[in-house]
Amino acid sequence: MSREQHTAELRSRHARSSSNTGGNSETRSTRSSSSHTSPKASNKSSARRAFFLFLIVRLSAAFFSNIADCDEVFNYWEPTHYLQYGYGMQTWEYSPEYAIRSWAYIKLHSIIGNIFDYIFGHDKIKVFYAIRVMFATLCAISEALFYVSAVSNLGPRVGRYLIVTMLFSAGMWNASTAFLPSTFAMYTTMIAFFYALRPVSTASRSRIYKTIFWIGIGSLLAWPFCAEVGIPAALEELVLRTNGAKKFERIKRLLLGTIISTGIILIPLVLVDYYYYKQLNVVPWNIIAYNMFGGKDRGPNLYGTEPWYYYVMNGLLNFNILFIMALISLPGLLVTSVVDSGRISSSTTTGPVYAYLYLIFRLMPFYLWFFTFLAQPHKEERFLFVVYPLLCLNAAVAMFLVRGWFDQLLVFLSDGNMPYMSTRRSYMKIFTISILIVAGFISILRVEALYFHYNAPMAVYNHFYYVEIPQQIETHNIQPNLDNPINLCVGKEWYRFPSHYFLPDGVRLRFLKSDFSGQLPKYFLENNYTDSEGKTKLSSERDGIWKIPEGFNNVNKEEMDRYVNIEQCDYIVDLEMNYTDTSIHEPRYVTQTDQWNEVICKPFLDTANSERFSRAFFLPPELWQSVKSIIRYLPARMVNNDAIDRLGTLKWGDYCLMRRKHGRK
Repeated sequence: MSREQHTAELRSRHARSSSNTGGNSETRSTRSSSSHTSPKASNKSSARRAFFLFLIVRLSAAFFSNIADCDEVFNYWEPTHYLQYGYGMQTWEYSPEYAIRSWAYIKLHSIIGNIFDYIFGHDKIKVFYAIRVMFATLCAISEALFYVSAVSNLGPRVGRYLIVTMLFSAGMWNASTAFLPSTFAMYTTMIAFFYALRPVSTASRSRIYKTIFWIGIGSLLAWPFCAEVGIPAALEELVLRTNGAKKFERIKRLLLGTIISTGIILIPLVLVDYYYYKQLNVVPWNIIAYNMFGGKDRGPNLYGTEPWYYYVMNGLLNFNILFIMALISLPGLLVTSVVDSGRISSSTTTGPVYAYLYLIFRLMPFYLWFFTFLAQPHKEERFLFVVYPLLCLNAAVAMFLVRGWFDQLLVFLSDGNMPYMSTRRSYMKIFTISILIVAGFISILRVEALYFHYNAPMAVYNHFYYVEIPQQIETHNIQPNLDNPINLCVGKEWYRFPSHYFLPDGVRLRFLKSDFSGQLPKYFLENNYTDSEGKTKLSSERDGIWKIPEGFNNVNKEEMDRYVNIEQCDYIVDLEMNYTDTSIHEPRYVTQTDQWNEVICKPFLDTANSERFSRAFFLPPELWQSVKSIIRYLPARMVNNDAIDRLGTLKWGDYCLMRRKHGRK
């Protein structure tokens, strides 16, 4: 047998035995198992196992992840706290004058929060983490459904790659339990793709209706821009498996599904917001109008802009190799069509062209979202949360494709003499497992870095809640209340405040002037009453929701009524950076020992003065030394000695809680 004949035979055997990717594809393993277990029972079992795996990892994020974005605190945790407890910080977005945040979204969380508050006896930190556990559970359910659909419609091998990439990616860990609309939209996107990964149906409307509905929930209840990820599914409905006679029927199906879903979701949303704002508002439209048609000197760019490569760096940090895999997935289809065309197949009668088109429409949403937001000047990591699962999907498909390329390379290098069932399959398995292990290991180092380098604020406020205030109440017999609250002040550290869930009742947050010159939040209007003992109490009314407050603007202009004099502060939380210059508005409070007693300080990484790679990924100092020793064995022309010497170089600051020495003046 010639080399060409032997190679062709091996390719044919491989095409039949490997996991095919395409519409309604099956593998030999799933067909053989179907005689013992029905597909539905198998899917339920797989979903159950996947759910518990995801839940374990997501619970770790619920308990150990930091709050990385002040928008999460002031736009979501604080309004929820206001609904629950009657006080909290308000941003301009919640002023009825602008109304670009929905109270329907907040109310859902406050209901859950009230249940947990009753269970935990008004321990607000436990309520905070219980809400996060709810996020972890919702995320795990969504991921399990997404995974099962990938297995059923893209093949078990792609499904295996997908579950590993989602479980062990730093990006998914960070996003999974954040109280952000983009995280909620991430959940609904995964559920939408539970249906969207299925092939287009020539008869049933179920697939497209359910896809539209879940995209609609994410868009209308959370973030309207996430509707973009549904565009490829809509296009696919019009393009694949249709002809001229049926195209009009497909258009009607899309329009009807959109109208029905919009009505089911938007009408209750508008009614809830009308109840709270006391005026008619379509919040999703308000968000779009401000961000896209806000006019001169308005819009998201007021809150900072980033260079074009910001999301590229973010992708490499949070997904490392997997991000590169995701980017090459669509071009990889073209390569596969040339070097390994039999790898992508379909059991349908529409032929191999359909299988490639089927995959293109499933890989497209990630690219559409990524390049749309890449072009926007205002960039934030949370904007990509919506497509983090789709990034993992693209990476999983790319790994399936690259595995095929590697297989063909082995065939070429072996000169047709390598046994397929033993050596060749083993090499491919080692290849893919190595990629997954390396990607997972790097992500774990990233997660550890985020926790060990930046967890100090959560630890300090936790100490304040559970240790400092109870000790002060017991030792000095103080009773903080509305008439005489304890003032905890923050200056430049305002944006790391983890919310009033970390402040005991009777403690209020106050702002000190810092070098920040934008608009800070202020307290919602509170409804008070005097009880029979003459004490001021908070009522159950929430007039601050619908009354237009003074001192807000939508151009991020600084409002000076936010600040207090330092003499009014009982406590200060501040970050002392030993390597950073001070300013008139940002003095080194920790050195003012005649005025302040240090209560607790926790190490916090000084990112500006730490080596870039070492601050991004966590390794103990002794391991950094080992890494440097190994690198020095490389040829001298390959090593930058100065860069190697800086590896593992970290500078630290102190995140401190300080108590006033002699009492408030």
